[in-house]
Amino acid sequence: MNIEQLSIKYIVIEDEPFARRGLVKLLKDYTFLDCMGMYSNTDDARMIMETQDLDLIFLDIHLPEESGLEFAKHIPGSIQVIFTTAYPNYALESYDLNALDYLLKPIAEDRLKKALDKAISYFQNKAYDKQALQPTDHIFVKSDRKLFRLALDEIQYIEAMKDYVMIHSKDKKLMVAMNIKTILNKLPSMDFVRVNKSFVVNLKKIESVDNHWVTVAGFEMPLGASFKENLLTRIDKQTINR
Repeated sequence: MNIEQLSIKYIVIEDEPFARRGLVKLLKDYTFLDCMGMYSNTDDARMIMETQDLDLIFLDIHLPEESGLEFAKHIPGSIQVIFTTAYPNYALESYDLNALDYLLKPIAEDRLKKALDKAISYFQNKAYDKQALQPTDHIFVKSDRKLFRLALDEIQYIEAMKDYVMIHSKDKKLMVAMNIKTILNKLPSMDFVRVNKSFVVNLKKIESVDNHWVTVAGFEMPLGASFKENLLTRIDKQTINR
């Protein structure tokens, strides 16, 4: 994947407003970065982590109520972390948490660039690995102690059900022990998209979309506000307007 094709969704968690705005200002020069929000504490950041598929967090270590190091222990492995702090003595502990990098404040532009070079390398390799492993037209899923071969074109939508997902196709439903984020990461991103916290749809199977609902195979599901822009962007290229 070329850098022009790379899109890294990130958030900044930093309790000092000046440092928070300054970092985001520096990051705006990098077109492959997509800022999903700025937060002064970890509680607010958790909300977007539950609704958006993030790639990267710039995480301050000294935060009110919960430290960045403690918060990082609960961040999913699919999300990379670059720590930011004014204290150099936390570097070793940050690397024990598999941080992508560790930036000292005030953050120098050349040092930030080196950290972003690491991010580019990581996400490019991740994209290559996913592309190499991704099936072209089918997946195998385990349901009811059997492996079922399922053509991607057969999948209409996928419904989250706590620790399981229900895969809906034209002829059958399969209950699979997997969360919705995991199965979405195993599907071709060009064909499947999340429309709310509980549903992933096959773009080829969408029958209609309005400001609040998506209809697939006659079934209406809510269009989440935080997922709406992404869905509309995905289908915009196939939209014919007057």
